[in-house]
Amino acid sequence: YDAFSSVIKSGGKTRRAAKMQILNADHPDIIDFIECKRKEEKKAWALVDAGYDGDIDGEAYRSVFFQNSNLSVRVSDEFMQAVEEDGEWQTRAVTNREPVETFRARELFRKICDAAHGCGDPGVQFDDAMNNWNPCSDTTRINASNPCSEYVFVDDSACNLASLNLMKFRRPDGSFDTDGFAHGVKLLIAAQEIFVSRASYPTEKIASNSHRYRPLGLGYANLGALLMANGLPYDSDEGRAFAAGVTALMTGQAYLTSAQLSARVG
Repeated sequence: YDAFSSVIKSGGKTRRAAKMQILNADHPDIIDFIECKRKEEKKAWALVDAGYDGDIDGEAYRSVFFQNSNLSVRVSDEFMQAVEEDGEWQTRAVTNREPVETFRARELFRKICDAAHGCGDPGVQFDDAMNNWNPCSDTTRINASNPCSEYVFVDDSACNLASLNLMKFRRPDGSFDTDGFAHGVKLLIAAQEIFVSRASYPTEKIASNSHRYRPLGLGYANLGALLMANGLPYDSDEGRAFAAGVTALMTGQAYLTSAQLSARVG
């Protein structure tokens, strides 16, 4: 799959393919999975030290594996409890769930942290939390997410994603146009909802689930630029409060528009 993604480009050569690969923490291959990308990262460092181009698309990183994937370990509440209590953790066969190997949970978690510190991967996904917050919990469980994990939903589904540029709502005096922003959210949610039925999908199952669940994702861009333009430090209570206010306004208007659309079209 890593090799497939290396030849799949999004928008020509503007960015590499994005793909999430996830393994459960109780899988017998979990150690190999945790350490695989970091080992390749060390090879890339050696090539950079030898004079090869270390750019993201340079020769050093094109020569090693796992550069086209985001890796994440799927952990349960039971695993995190074992980490907290310094208990044991059992890996199990996928087919019959028989025990395979026993680790200290903290040892496994330390390997995850060390690998992530070395190369950014693997991330961690909290299985129980994701499924406790599943908005369609009476249908099926959530097994994965997209690479950035802003889209967390059931298998074989797709999300219409869009974002609003916050700098477009900054007035010359530095104030934020809340009415204009709310109106922009309303327009985009309506447009995204219309687009669900007019889009093309790669498989019948994805098309069916998209038409059935109609998942929409709306966010904002240029928060950092807006904070800087207003003289608010990015890592400050004032900056976080501003971001919280914008997020609350966006979320509230999005839910209101969705409810109005639902009342109209079912």
